[in-house]
Amino acid sequence: MEIELSPQIKIVPIQPEDADFLIDLMHKVYKDTYQDFWKDGGEWYSQLIYNTSNIHKELKRVRSHYFFVEVEGEKVGILKYDYPFSPRETEIPNAMKLHRLYLSPKVHGKGIAAVLMKHIETVASDNDLDWIWLEAMDAKPQAKRFYEKNDYQIAHTYVLDFENLKPEYREIHIMKKKVPKRP
Repeated sequence: MEIELSPQIKIVPIQPEDADFLIDLMHKVYKDTYQDFWKDGGEWYSQLIYNTSNIHKELKRVRSHYFFVEVEGEKVGILKYDYPFSPRETEIPNAMKLHRLYLSPKVHGKGIAAVLMKHIETVASDNDLDWIWLEAMDAKPQAKRFYEKNDYQIAHTYVLDFENLKPEYREIHIMKKKVPKRP
């Protein structure tokens, strides 16, 4: 069942039969944004995450909620959140992970990510979760600023050990936000 977030923006649950479309979309969207971070242009990571087997595995997880983001009827990215889910690296109990939020560069700066962030806050609040957390690469300062503007704070920093990831891009922050309670 699709969820309308605004007259122009909706999220549509990804189904197993959508795997090929998701793979094609994300090979483009992910690489458009992160290809310079990888020795191979992001091919290894794209193949690791966006392959039919992994997508079907992720869709079967009860805690995972995986959507296409549509703007004016066009699929322009994805939103995935998991709950309850806490990180191994630091203690963030009773939490939701904003696992993936990728949007095509052609829709950046149009307020879409802010609408999606509001949606996950509502879901977290409706499910009596205390925290939302995410991982943000230090080498993407605009993303980090966006999350800080939305009241996320760094809870932990570590280094990714992906061999194909260029060393200067390996630092990643776990950021968290207390879920606003609705009156």
